Amino acid sequence: MTKRCLIMAGGTGGHVFPALAVAQALRELGWDVQWLGTAERMEAQVVPAHGFPIHFLPVKGLRGKGMKARLQGLTALASSLWHARSLLKTLQPDMVLGFGGYASGPGGAAAYSLRIPLIIHEQNAAIGMTNKLLGRIARKILLGFSEAQTQFGQAAARCVTVGNPIRHEIAQLPQKASIHLPLNVLVVGGSLGSVPLNKAVPEVLKTHPQLSVWHQSGKGHQVALTDAYEPARCQWQVTEFIDDMAAAYAWADVIICRAGALTVCEVAAAGLTAVFVPLPHAVDDHQTKNAQALVQADAAVLIAQNQLAQALPGVVQTWIDNPQRCLEMGQRARKHAVPEATNNVVKQCEALLGETA
Repeated sequence: MTKRCLIMAGGTGGHVFPALAVAQALRELGWDVQWLGTAERMEAQVVPAHGFPIHFLPVKGLRGKGMKARLQGLTALASSLWHARSLLKTLQPDMVLGFGGYASGPGGAAAYSLRIPLIIHEQNAAIGMTNKLLGRIARKILLGFSEAQTQFGQAAARCVTVGNPIRHEIAQLPQKASIHLPLNVLVVGGSLGSVPLNKAVPEVLKTHPQLSVWHQSGKGHQVALTDAYEPARCQWQVTEFIDDMAAAYAWADVIICRAGALTVCEVAAAGLTAVFVPLPHAVDDHQTKNAQALVQADAAVLIAQNQLAQALPGVVQTWIDNPQRCLEMGQRARKHAVPEATNNVVKQCEALLGETA
């Protein structure tokens, strides 16, 4: 009999792409995989493009909103819980697997109310509000970073560190054996780009002929960023969006980027030296916490956004003076990678079904 899993994930690539990696692995094993998300966020386009049926809830975020928006959000939350229960009664999944995003809250609560096994996966080193609540009722709590375990309190005993699932083509990248000259520098501010990185980084990099730069601008920023690099002494290219991140990681020797959970894990898997610039207003400063393990292992550098213009020149000069150090830092980063994370999640799903059979 075909096993069915309802995956809950949405909002950002940090939730959606790890969930997609697991969804594809489950489908290859013969599972029927369906998706729960919201119609306004990226999952509405990305998930159907990968061939998975998706169902939507009207839920919205509550954190950091005004009173009127919160009241509207609570109304939508109640409606979403009712819709989620109705959907689960129809689909009758063998389990529900949550990766975060607005739909995970009501979806997880509905699963619990109907006694459907619930597993959640927390990507970040600092746990999110929804997963903190769902951790109380989930059968298993899967972690991308072991540092998150103690934050689940009494539920910590149900935590298992599995790593963060990443795209197969990135997990399979070989260890770098040498450094390019000129040094290949990849700059990525996320799929939407980063205006602070776009402003500060070109001013530092463009003065060095020893560098070759590939900078992802983000949507709508390509023209302004191109102007920022002209004139430049370094080799450079600016693209609005990089479709093939595996190829970009393979090209790069070093990377300047944010420190979302997925990015940190992909950088480690690619064996890259990184300068992490955490998003300063990230909830609970989780991006700084995501990067700490690599920084403490001397496998990455952490620079606060408001210190980027002052601190980055010294880091770049270190790369130029000692490119071998870049290779060594990347090798240390690689030791923190968990390329089998997707398989780890799948094993936990199948084990739970075995326990509940």
